[in-house]
Amino acid sequence: MADHSKSRDLRPDLDENINVAEAHAALKAAPAVGREKSLRENGMESVSLWLLLVSGVVLLVAGAVFGQGGGFLNYGELVKDGYIQGNSPVGEEEPLLPQPALSFLQKQGAKHYSTCNGCHGPGGAGQPGNNIPPLAGSEWVNGNTEKLLLIVHNGVTGPISVAGATYNSQMGAIGANLGPKEMASLLTYIRTSWGNTGDIVTPEMAANGLAISKKRGGGKTTAEELKKSHDKMLSGAKLAPDTLLDPETWEPVTKADDSQDAAEGAAN
Repeated sequence: MADHSKSRDLRPDLDENINVAEAHAALKAAPAVGREKSLRENGMESVSLWLLLVSGVVLLVAGAVFGQGGGFLNYGELVKDGYIQGNSPVGEEEPLLPQPALSFLQKQGAKHYSTCNGCHGPGGAGQPGNNIPPLAGSEWVNGNTEKLLLIVHNGVTGPISVAGATYNSQMGAIGANLGPKEMASLLTYIRTSWGNTGDIVTPEMAANGLAISKKRGGGKTTAEELKKSHDKMLSGAKLAPDTLLDPETWEPVTKADDSQDAAEGAAN
């Protein structure tokens, strides 16, 4: 009896007097269809026909407005005849004009001389009292360029005679990180400043000198080595001081380039 009562408690909560077949027949349709027709979920409701009609009318009116506007987005119809565009507030970058070789290389070399300035001074006078030789009037600066490049690129150690005085100190490789252009401008600067009478060192000459330094294998030089193996001029074509150089390429400007620049200047 106890088990029978427990099983009765687990049955669906239906009145024993309800006839399920008659209840379904009263729905006048399949029960499943009735349930589906009654389902409504958020965002799944059908769109109102009125909303579709109103949207269509709006699109038609918008199309008519743009159609009547004609060249609404046409620059030629919106801008008046004789219109002149104003100057840009940013401004155009000025073209770099060719410059005389000597003044250009001196200007570039002065930037790199800042590394030497602390010891040799802004006037190249050095500090004789501190065992630092001068660059102004130095035979090592005004003389052959290969030994000068090695001094700057590799440094020098041991005694060295400059302008009649002997110095015995250590100079670091201050130009070890300079490329051919930077080295050429630095050497040109010190050879043509403070009354020195040296000529221009070109990037081609500097590149040849750096190749010699690389082949040498590094390490500081000595006055003895420089005089014995490197007391000569760097190879490369000489450059007249008034030769025009392109500031971007550092190459001499040819006559054809001059004619083109003149033509562009006349056109502007």
